[in-house]
Amino acid sequence: MRPLTLGVVFTLLLSGCGATIQGFAVRQSRSAETRQVGQILDPLLIALEMPSLETMRTSDCKIGFAVVRTSKVNVWSTPPTTSPCLHFSLFVTEGALAAPTDELMAMIAHELGHLTLRHVPQSGRRGPVSEDAWRAIQAQELEADRFAVALLKQMKMSSAVASCEALGRFLRRGVPDWYGDDISARMDAAVTQRVASAETACASAEVALPRRVIPVSLAPTSDAAASVELDLPR
Repeated sequence: MRPLTLGVVFTLLLSGCGATIQGFAVRQSRSAETRQVGQILDPLLIALEMPSLETMRTSDCKIGFAVVRTSKVNVWSTPPTTSPCLHFSLFVTEGALAAPTDELMAMIAHELGHLTLRHVPQSGRRGPVSEDAWRAIQAQELEADRFAVALLKQMKMSSAVASCEALGRFLRRGVPDWYGDDISARMDAAVTQRVASAETACASAEVALPRRVIPVSLAPTSDAAASVELDLPR
């Protein structure tokens, strides 16, 4: 069987040479990085009854993938587009690619939660975030976390990598690493809440994927340009 790959469309996703995310340069993925993410992503797609990467080989619609140049750990997603035709796009930091495989899978599962639940991207926000907006953002993060936990628990029997415990480990380590000493009290409290919620969901026998997303389609619905979703506003 041929190795799993993503449809890499970096030059279509990012116009010009100097594209950045939160000040970090974005580059095209190397073949080993594409293969690494493909091997993690494919079982997640199959568990969600979405087209597999093998199926996408013969499709005009692909998945965008690019790498963000930083040793800090983070993953972002963008919603579907029709021009170019993309089911969605992933932007993964070099630090995330070096993270334990189960944590990278948990991060990607979280992003699939945002996409599947049709969350509103937060990348357009500028300046201070009001309390009402902050609560809305946190609600989306908690919902995407629970989605990821449910998906990873569902895959436990079919995957040696899937681990709902990995999401809590990532949140404990990755978010403070991203912000460093500049992390705000509000963000610190939000992360503590997310860790507790993820660990409670992981230990619960009641957690399951929402019925309305099975089966799910992330088919492009508009020509709007993709905008990177920033999961961790201050």
